[in-house]
Amino acid sequence: VLYSGRKLFEEANVPNRYFLEQAVDFDHFAKPASKAPPEVREIPRPVLGYFGAMDYVMDTELIQKVAQHRPDWHWMFIGLKSNFMKVVAPNVHFLGSKPYAELPRYLRHIDVCVLPWRHEHVFTSYGSAIKVREYLATGKPIVMAPLYEYRDTLGIRFYDNADEFIAAVEDALAHDTAEQRELRQSQVRNSTWDMRAQQLGTLVASLLQPVKTEESEIKKVLSTTSGQ
Repeated sequence: VLYSGRKLFEEANVPNRYFLEQAVDFDHFAKPASKAPPEVREIPRPVLGYFGAMDYVMDTELIQKVAQHRPDWHWMFIGLKSNFMKVVAPNVHFLGSKPYAELPRYLRHIDVCVLPWRHEHVFTSYGSAIKVREYLATGKPIVMAPLYEYRDTLGIRFYDNADEFIAAVEDALAHDTAEQRELRQSQVRNSTWDMRAQQLGTLVASLLQPVKTEESEIKKVLSTTSGQ
């Protein structure tokens, strides 16, 4: 049994279980786009950016509160949103879905990548949020809810409430460094989908060997890039 979520893997007790964490198209997100799309160039900066589905896990109360308390910060949301995502403010912009190939162009206009998910939802506690790895690949500052999956990831700013969110964004805007950017990118540079496919292939080949492979050897295969 393969687990892509760290918390679910750690809680499981079935035999023959392995942790194979999510990956990222590193080169796609790490290379800055030459220019942003025309539709976002007029959005004043700083810009807090999010891309992905927007539904019941979004912390709309926090977004609304921060938008009111920091009217000079603009939010840019990319992706489909459900009726759960009810936020109305002049500095909150919903751009709809965009082609995957175009995401780096929109990221160019983002100053801080955010993940404003509700803390109390069970999906949040188990979610692995691939978008966070894509955020990391850009090197840009990240302010996010404290997902278990990323609790030990360096270079991320976590928050527990709206005041801490504001403080984290302020710190990111004022004090983020080139060293922190490199630190974030370094944690996912070797976590590509090609690497994950190679890991999985090696694991399957090991399990199919006539002579049983020791579990320690299989774990060694998976530890190459997943840290387990």
